[in-house]
Amino acid sequence: MTTLTVHSIKGGSGKSLIAVLSAYELSKKGEKVLLIDGDYNAPCLDSFFPTKGNADPFTAYLVGNTELSHVISKTDSANLFVSHAPTPDFRQEIMRADVRTHGMYLKRILEGMDIAHNELGFDWVIFDNSSGISLPAINQLSCSNMSVIVLRPVRYGIESTHTHLDTIYRKLRYAGGSSPREDFLIWNQVPTTDGLVSDPRVTEYLEHWNARFEEAGIRCAATIPYLQEIVIAMMGHGSLEIPNLAKLVQEHLKPLIELLR
Repeated sequence: MTTLTVHSIKGGSGKSLIAVLSAYELSKKGEKVLLIDGDYNAPCLDSFFPTKGNADPFTAYLVGNTELSHVISKTDSANLFVSHAPTPDFRQEIMRADVRTHGMYLKRILEGMDIAHNELGFDWVIFDNSSGISLPAINQLSCSNMSVIVLRPVRYGIESTHTHLDTIYRKLRYAGGSSPREDFLIWNQVPTTDGLVSDPRVTEYLEHWNARFEEAGIRCAATIPYLQEIVIAMMGHGSLEIPNLAKLVQEHLKPLIELLR
């Protein structure tokens, strides 16, 4: 089983949409996928998958109140299951936990990944991680053997992300020992003309940073243009129609899905 964490240092990169569509595309190919909302500060998976039944939030499993199977819900997409995060509340234990407690949560996540694979038969677990550097975010990166960093081509987001490579990604790769780990980069909301990156300044900028990230072992997996149709679709009321969103992004996301498989 592969555990993938979709992460960004800055908010607003589109990481949640990338996590959802990656899970959807893998499930369409016959993979059994569990998508977990690990963004406890700003959860959003209920916008894509409205809560059904009586499943508890994922944090109920983390704190030991229930079993992993009790925090998993079916979706309308075959092979795709989801575990929601609770509505943010600073009175919740997960929001007030110290380093030692988060160490216990990490152990629970690792135990849960074994259960997901060996008992529940999942091929993939995908975390929609919280943005930035936090103990929950580092836990989810630590338990994964694959990650995707989602970046918009804006200087402050790129530079802050690159600054944290030593803090997080190089240490994770070193800590993994002989276990293989792969980390990828996706450029999202890239300015284009007629779907093509035609401005040489944009091309040069992306090539420069692709080289910088590749030096750290993180290779570019996909470049997704700014898509007005996506923005308009995300403005609508009610649950978001994933098949329609997937059609808009499918060709751009295809290189990543091929690498993941």
